[in-house]
Amino acid sequence: MTSLSDRTAIPGAALALGLGGLIPFFVTALSQWSDIPQLAAEAGFRAGITYAAVILSFLGGIRWGAAMQSPSNTHQSAELAGSVVASLVGWASLWLSPLLGLCLLVAGFLLQALWDILSVEKNRLPPWFGKLRMVLTVGAVLAQSSMLVKLTIS
Repeated sequence: MTSLSDRTAIPGAALALGLGGLIPFFVTALSQWSDIPQLAAEAGFRAGITYAAVILSFLGGIRWGAAMQSPSNTHQSAELAGSVVASLVGWASLWLSPLLGLCLLVAGFLLQALWDILSVEKNRLPPWFGKLRMVLTVGAVLAQSSMLVKLTIS
């Protein structure tokens, strides 16, 4: 059992909801490898890329919220502006070819995770958030990479 003062322990609700949020990533990735035509169809792929775009946008929203918590932060304007980039990257990925869209999303998730980890190290985000983001980013990127592999060999 973790102490209430342990700021490095991932809160149970955040961990459960975050892991639950990986389910659509894996379901849509697995759908691309399925022999069932209805699952491996374009709809499964589009669902996966759309979900990834939405989640990337959500991650930008987290950063917007964090920037608003520190109005005296000298970096607030840059952080607010940077937080919008995740939404724009997600949106742009929906307009690109499937291959480029997925590549852009993977890059977006990796860069967002890097920004989050650096912010944890600078005490702008709670220590547990960096651990959670690493776990969730690995899951999301693995699922998207699986879709990329399937796309390139098909």
